[in-house]
Amino acid sequence: MNFPKIEKSNEILDVVIKKVRKTKDYQRNEMAVKYISLYQIEITERLTNVLSKLPDYQTTNKYYSMMFKNICPQTTMDKYKNHISKSVSVINKLSERYKRQLLRLLANKKDRYKKEGFVKLKKEYVGRLASVLKRLDNTFNKLLILEKEFRRIATPRFELRTIVLTGLPNSGKTTYLSMITEACPEINSYAFTTKALNLGYFKRRQVMYQVVDTPGIIHKEFKEMNAIEKQAIAAIKGLADLVVFVYNPNLDKEEQEEILRVIKENNLEKKVVVSSTYGKDARLDGEENITMEELLESYPVEKKDLVSKKQ
Repeated sequence: MNFPKIEKSNEILDVVIKKVRKTKDYQRNEMAVKYISLYQIEITERLTNVLSKLPDYQTTNKYYSMMFKNICPQTTMDKYKNHISKSVSVINKLSERYKRQLLRLLANKKDRYKKEGFVKLKKEYVGRLASVLKRLDNTFNKLLILEKEFRRIATPRFELRTIVLTGLPNSGKTTYLSMITEACPEINSYAFTTKALNLGYFKRRQVMYQVVDTPGIIHKEFKEMNAIEKQAIAAIKGLADLVVFVYNPNLDKEEQEEILRVIKENNLEKKVVVSSTYGKDARLDGEENITMEELLESYPVEKKDLVSKKQ
């Protein structure tokens, strides 16, 4: 997903200072107010741009809402947003105050040509500006850490019929994805190889299908799950038109049956079936089992909730 580019205070100030210095006319005493306005506009626009691109937790899209909360609590993100917003307000008030001081200095005939007065005020203004920005660095540091996680959020195509692959770690979900689509995800023989959602696509009778490979689930209670597992739940609840539980006969059968039971109970409105990379003989008794071939050739995947998934 899109996430704003986070810059530290010294980076922001360096860029703005260089831009102001290139505007030579603004160095003249009579242009001092515009000199400050340029600083004010450039810096507040940069901060406002960051603010506008930070995740919107009020989105009605269930998938993004769950993914956002999985990475950072809304109250914490609100704190970061408020800090940036208040800093913009402080910078605007500070700028207007120094503009008034410069206008008074310009109107005073006695001091009109005292260059040092203008230089002193402008330097003082930039110093105060730097202090306000410096106080944002703690917030910027935390957003820089979050930036990597938010950028890893997969951007699915909500208009497509979507199949979500789920199951225990190392059950073969990623292999399944690579076998039915052209996706080339990382495949290894250890648990939690998949740390983020992998997307793949296949076409059947001129209809495009989206397949989502999710991290393995090992906990039955959502509150006990780690951040990696919770991505699977977000995909099931926010994306799936069909949930395919990938069964591995080499893993603990009872554990797989228990995880499948919990998935079905917590997603009563979803169609859940069982499939495997081990062929038609790898079946879970008492469950609706399908093969890869059946899924690709004839198994119905209905688009029931297109409007709500797009919101």
